[in-house]
Amino acid sequence: MQIDKEKTKVRIKTDSAVIIGYVHHMADGRLSDYFSAQVDKFIPVTDAIVYPINYSTDDKEEMQKREVVFINTDKIEIVEYF
Repeated sequence: MQIDKEKTKVRIKTDSAVIIGYVHHMADGRLSDYFSAQVDKFIPVTDAIVYPINYSTDDKEEMQKREVVFINTDKIEIVEYF
């Protein structure tokens, strides 16, 4: 059985980084419900770009592109979606 999922672009700020990528959650479900329902406390973010919190636009080497990163939901400070 296949579960319908929705792909939402997000910007997540943690205590050490800003991550921009995609979260895959239940179709027609609220993104906040997906975050709070995680039993293991980690969520995958795909096609992620990771910026250190002290990122300078002059220093492109600090930016990291990753296929997937796993973020501890306890460390999330802000989530924006678009």
